Amino acid sequence: MRLAEIVKWTWRSAGTRWTLLVVLVMVLALPLWGLRPYGKHFDHDSAGTWGDWVTGIGQLAAVITAVVTVLRTERLSRMQVKTAVGAWMAVFQDNAQPYWAVQFENATRLPLFQWTADSADGAVHLCHLHHGLLIPGKTTYELTIDRPCDQSLASPLVLRFVDFDGRTWERDSLGRLAPVKTPVACRMPSTSVKESSDVE
Repeated sequence: MRLAEIVKWTWRSAGTRWTLLVVLVMVLALPLWGLRPYGKHFDHDSAGTWGDWVTGIGQLAAVITAVVTVLRTERLSRMQVKTAVGAWMAVFQDNAQPYWAVQFENATRLPLFQWTADSADGAVHLCHLHHGLLIPGKTTYELTIDRPCDQSLASPLVLRFVDFDGRTWERDSLGRLAPVKTPVACRMPSTSVKESSDVE
């Protein structure tokens, strides 16, 4: 990793920003305790011993660490809540007749208004323009594709959606989640799709 990338990543860290803010506040507040770390005069007696400074720095570091941990946990929790969405191909049965379907799991507690689900080979494409919003809970769409109904032949899907904060996310074919800048794009589907709301 290049130095510029390390500096950029460090500056983006919430922990770095909070640490710099706390240090700045402490430096500006030192005159309140009769200490002036700048200028020609510095009262070493009021400043305390090296042991006092080490103890104070240790306590400050513990507080900063606790604050950063809480903020990071809250951020991750919020991200997990608004991105808890998945899609996959599966084989279902209807009167002993197997068929292909795409099942969505939306655990965000809010509907998704912009979304797409695509297979790498282009055989499957579902999106909000053709199928409407993705409501919370499970939604299943039956597919009509020329493929034997064998779960081992299921194509991994790439799901792209816009969360309720307006940020676009992509869950790739391996299930990994990442923010993306490209917009959600719909196209004409190459397969026949209908909703099967009674499928568990």
